[in-house]
Amino acid sequence: MDASIKALFDPDSVAIVGASSNVSKLGSIALNFMIERGFPRDRVFPINPSEKEVMGLKCYPTVSDIPTNVDLTYILTPAHTVEKIVEECVNKGVKCAIIGSAGFAEAGKVDEQNKLVKKARGGGLRLCGPNSQGVISTPNNFCASFSPTLTIPNTPIKGDVGIISHSGAMMGSTLTHMWDLGLGVSRCVSTGNEADLETAEFLDFMAEDPYTKTIVVYLEAIKSIELFRKAAKKAKEAGKPVMILSASKSQKGKNITKYHLGMVSPPKEEYNKLFKDSRVILCQGEDDLYNMPMATAWQPKPKDNKIAVIATSGAACTMVADLCEEYGLEIPELKEEVKEKLRGILPEFAQIKNPLDVTGQIILNLAMFKECIVSLCGEDYLNTILLIITSAVGNPATLLAEDIVKVSNETKKFNKPLIVCWLASRILSQKAHELLLGNKIPTYPTIHSAVATIEKISDWGKK
Repeated sequence: MDASIKALFDPDSVAIVGASSNVSKLGSIALNFMIERGFPRDRVFPINPSEKEVMGLKCYPTVSDIPTNVDLTYILTPAHTVEKIVEECVNKGVKCAIIGSAGFAEAGKVDEQNKLVKKARGGGLRLCGPNSQGVISTPNNFCASFSPTLTIPNTPIKGDVGIISHSGAMMGSTLTHMWDLGLGVSRCVSTGNEADLETAEFLDFMAEDPYTKTIVVYLEAIKSIELFRKAAKKAKEAGKPVMILSASKSQKGKNITKYHLGMVSPPKEEYNKLFKDSRVILCQGEDDLYNMPMATAWQPKPKDNKIAVIATSGAACTMVADLCEEYGLEIPELKEEVKEKLRGILPEFAQIKNPLDVTGQIILNLAMFKECIVSLCGEDYLNTILLIITSAVGNPATLLAEDIVKVSNETKKFNKPLIVCWLASRILSQKAHELLLGNKIPTYPTIHSAVATIEKISDWGKK
């Protein structure tokens, strides 16, 4: 494990260059988040030659003036000041520096950016950025970021999903959705321009990281194809799904990437081959960045593509059958002995098939749903259990969710993932959603999002 990247996520001491008594400055915002989120105050050193004290901490004129060793420096000052600060970090023996400052390759100043890297690497210093919104590391309550998402109370939520993102804004928006679902994170990094440290190196780190079980990547360009391939292989061998949303495929998209990151994307065909060889999970849209890790982080991984479907609507059964055929998921016929069990549960006019429609009688007998789940989850030819709830709202929705939570341990006992699709409005079934998500049962708003997730994680599990 690279000592510099370790220092980035698990520093013993941190200097923040640009912290000031002006609370609207990025350095002050980052310092406040760091202290509020529980990183020890005595290991944080504000740097500003114009200040004596910031937020109750002694402020030093330069990094060189700090009387102890420094693992990590977070630089949040104008671009023209960064080169001198990097030199100070090298002289101080700092292991890693986050450059939050913009105004380098993404602004056409490629030579200035390359000069920074040359100075840093020559002195054993690694750089994250420039143009980075920083890092979040929940195992040690470390937040070195000015991301607005950290204004949300009681965040970041701890968990085992790692995030690597070229874009700080995409990292932030993904975090908000994850936290809304109750999905926690381990390590997050905004890689920015990747002048030095790159996505592949962070992927390699997370493949070894004991706190990370699933890895999510927003990607616009890859600096080293071979390094990425090796890191992805390491993650696969460690049993960690890597989910990638790859942007910058069109020529216009490539031009924009060059503008806001100062990076150039290779041809789409080269990426497609890399991703196929690396056996990563490709996201089709930004919602996959939180939909798919919700399933892999909370539930056992599917062994195959055979699923059982229990729905509260015949229409839902039709739709899911169409989508499963489109996505290559198999819906096996039920064995006669389990059909007999279900006949004793459901009304006589019910069609005992897979997908299973419990009929409108569920309005009068909510317990039927729970009994059907128990009947199917022990069948070894059915792997993933998908539940589709159509119009349940209010108190009946809560009761139905309570029953699903009660039997969820049955599916876990058989090492099977349990996935819920809840089609009714979340705001009108909020308590039900909170019950399911709070008990780590992945819950999706559409049949399409549920089926697409199952297909992706089932395919990954077979490889």
